[in-house]
Parts: sequence; C-alpha cells; structure tokens
Amino acid sequence: MKRDAFFIGWSWRSARPLLWTLVVFVVVLAGAAAGLGLALGSNVDDPGGGDFAGDRVVTGVLLARPYPILVADPDAAHPTGHAMLLAGGGKIGVQEDAARLDGRRVRIEGSALHRGTIDMQLVWRLQAIDGAASVPVTHALGTWRLTGEVCDGKCYSGLMRPGAGLAHKACANVCLLGGVPPVLVTTAPVAGSEFLLIADPDGNALPDAFRDHVAILQRMDGTVTQIADLLIFRTDIAAARDP
Repeated sequence: MKRDAFFIGWSWRSARPLLWTLVVFVVVLAGAAAGLGLALGSNVDDPGGGDFAGDRVVTGVLLARPYPILVADPDAAHPTGHAMLLAGGGKIGVQEDAARLDGRRVRIEGSALHRGTIDMQLVWRLQAIDGAASVPVTHALGTWRLTGEVCDGKCYSGLMRPGAGLAHKACANVCLLGGVPPVLVTTAPVAGSEFLLIADPDGNALPDAFRDHVAILQRMDGTVTQIADLLIFRTDIAAARDP
C-alpha cells in the first residue's frame, strides 16, 4: 500500500525533498548575478590613477582667482614653478584665506592628491612668510573648442571613486558649491594636459549654472591661458552643449 507524504509546516523533513532544487537554484542565481556584475563592470572606465601622495609642506605664491592656486617655488622638475589646486577639509574650498593672502608668499601644510597632471594640496595650515612674491606670468594660448567633463578637482584627483561620471554628479556638485576648484577633463590633450581649471569668461569662479553641466560630456568654447604649468579654460558654462 502506497503511503502519501504528509506535510508538516514546522518540520525540516517536509523541505528535505526540495533541498537539491534549492541548492541548484541558489548556485545558478549567484552565478547569474556575478556574471551580470562582471558584464556591467567591464563597460565602466577604470577610475584609478588618482591617489594620496602623502603629507607635505610647500611654499610659493598664492593666487585667489579664479580659484585658490599655489604656484610652488621653481625646482629642477618645474623651472617655471608648479601650480597646485587648493582645497580645505571636507567639501569646502579655502577662498577666505586665499583672498586675504592673494599675491603673497605662503607656506602650506597639508596632504597631497595627485592624478595625471592634476596636483592638489589639501590645506591644514596656511600662513604668510617673508620673501618677495613674484606673480607668475600668464600666457594666452588662444581660443579653443573643447569637449570634456566638468569634475571637482578634489574627488577626481584621488579622494573618491569613481570621481567622474553620473554616479559622482551629486557629490561633485556639493564639492563645487563649497568652493572646491572645478576641472575640465578633456577627451584629447590640450598643450599636453588632459585637465584644465575652469572659470567664467572674466576669469572668475563659475556661476551656479555649472550644476547642470557637471559629470556629463559637454562641448564648450572659450580661451585657454597658462600660469606656470597649469592651464585655465575660460568659458560661458551656461552655453555648454552636448557634443
């Protein structure tokens, strides 16, 4: 006489016949999820290349416009001086201190961020020092039409991952609104550099309209100038268009 199985909801014996089905289902589901993640990840640009370069002390001439910049003293590697973007702790800039010490020789203690030709100093302590301040000469490099992505210089240079793209848009906007210098990461090098500090047509900080153009590929017209080894792109950000 055949006996039918009797289901008892609280007993593990009721689920035993389905054990291998459950194991196979979990393995297949986990494999499918891993394969999907690998496929999606393989289509995303590698965000690497930016990192902390360690604590350092630097001296040079501080410039407040369009965003705080330190032109470090010349050395063998940088005979015309080396320009560093400046930012504070968290999502803020150092505009107030920079305006007070604009054009003066300063000493900065902080941490360094580096990616490609981007060099940023996170400022822990900033003070004026004695010595003549020779303001670097600005060279005009003409009018350009550039295609690239507006990023915040702090996260892009190594503080965050990804630091670029739509996944970073909200974070970048908060940083830029707080005064962190914005950079235009171009699709092709300009005078040997793939990033430029970006400013308005008069060489001032960007207006709030920049928020709509961050973290997406845009085409912009403007002029390029060079201070030490830093390129500055002056453009009307509100006129930026899709490429």
